[in-house]
Amino acid sequence: MTKTRPEQFETRSNNSVCKIDMPKTTYILDTHGFLYQLFHALPPMSSPQGEPVGAIYGFTKDLFNLIERYKPDYLFCAFDLPGQTFRSELYSEYKANRSEMPDDLKPQIGFACEILEALGIPQLALPGYEADDIMATVARLAVEQNGQCVIVTNDKDCRQLISDHVSLLNLRKQSFYTAENLLADWGIRPEQVVDFQALVGDPTDNVPGVPLIGPKIASELLQKYDTLETVFEHISDISGKKRQENLRAGQEAALLSRQLVRLNCQVPIEVDWADHQFRNEAKLQALFQRFGFRSFSAKAKEASLF
Repeated sequence: MTKTRPEQFETRSNNSVCKIDMPKTTYILDTHGFLYQLFHALPPMSSPQGEPVGAIYGFTKDLFNLIERYKPDYLFCAFDLPGQTFRSELYSEYKANRSEMPDDLKPQIGFACEILEALGIPQLALPGYEADDIMATVARLAVEQNGQCVIVTNDKDCRQLISDHVSLLNLRKQSFYTAENLLADWGIRPEQVVDFQALVGDPTDNVPGVPLIGPKIASELLQKYDTLETVFEHISDISGKKRQENLRAGQEAALLSRQLVRLNCQVPIEVDWADHQFRNEAKLQALFQRFGFRSFSAKAKEASLF
């Protein structure tokens, strides 16, 4: 990590005060989403002890590449925790269609935590909240201190966080996703993403949306009326009797969907910006030996965060 310290600011998190050096760039990784993607994209691998390690091999490799290529000033990994969240309290069917985590992926979540701990990369999670909420909160804190934030994720929900100071990084494609990309894809601005998703819904998370309102129609409605409230105020002006009926019938579902997709950027989580200094080289090398990652031993010495 660079040692340049141009200016210091204070930030408060969960009633604690910590120092953060800015201007800096903070990267935060959607860890579960990343591991799921790697698990399905890479062939199975086993450690010398027979443990499944394919996803964690790809995770470690990409982590080193991220550090080497982008040189983050701060790097955090956000995690989902088991159990209910405030969204499932709002809507009991939220994510009800999700399948169980594959058996061969379950132990690799723990392996990822061990590698991150050895590397000195902080892990952030809080019961009742999702990783997306953690990432939204870290992004807010970084921006409040005049910094930049890069959210490493493919999750479309995070498009609502895009701003002049916040961008998304697709690590697979090595490409950043910005407001210009969003306009080209969905025809809307970042501040309209939540309303767009409220209309369209999200079958992945079992977010209902409005029946028969797809991305194209939602984009057209928001381009004309700007907000969800204004769309509903002008239902009678919208072409198509069936579309009007669907919007009237789906208004309650849309308002609920907006609550479900809106990320909480006020998660009461402690973010220690000075916690990137506890790398345990011996533990890291022992993990690589256990997993059979011989090629990473030398790589680990090059990919220093400090």
